[in-house]
Amino acid sequence: MSGKSTRRLSFNIAFCGIVSAMSVMIMFGSLIPSLAYAVPAVAGIFIWTIGEQINLKWAYLSYIAVGLLSLMLVPEIEANAFFISLLGYYPVLCETLNKLKNKVLRYIVKLAVFNVSAVATYQVLCLILSADKMLEGMEDFGKYAAFVLWGMGLIAFIVYDLFLVTAKELYIKVIKPKFNKFVK
Repeated sequence: MSGKSTRRLSFNIAFCGIVSAMSVMIMFGSLIPSLAYAVPAVAGIFIWTIGEQINLKWAYLSYIAVGLLSLMLVPEIEANAFFISLLGYYPVLCETLNKLKNKVLRYIVKLAVFNVSAVATYQVLCLILSADKMLEGMEDFGKYAAFVLWGMGLIAFIVYDLFLVTAKELYIKVIKPKFNKFVK
């Protein structure tokens, strides 16, 4: 292995380790109940920076590492479930989906990814926690509580998807040039 490729591999490992550690630390923020859904979304954005700085393979490997570490270290089951089922990998996957030229197809696929993961996560969490715990605070909506929760999640997902576009532009124009100058 040449010196340049050894340095590059060392950089990749170090960068992924640092960003993954930061993502796990962010996941601890889910211990604050009102942040249980926002924290995995932020941790996923950190994983996305690996894909932008190195490549998607390293980003997905880091997502797996953060998911496993969060399961072992972070006691908040819902936050871990949403990180693993959607919010941890979606910012990275979004890069691939945004390359689809047909906008309608792109949004259909994005919404399908959300719906499949949200329904599957809800079903798994109902088995682990019970439906009553999942719908806590939604009693006013009666038998439609699950649908209201799903609808609110869908709206939050669309806002998150739009935010990712803005965050990417900010990262590419402002943060990445400064970071690349710093590491050279």
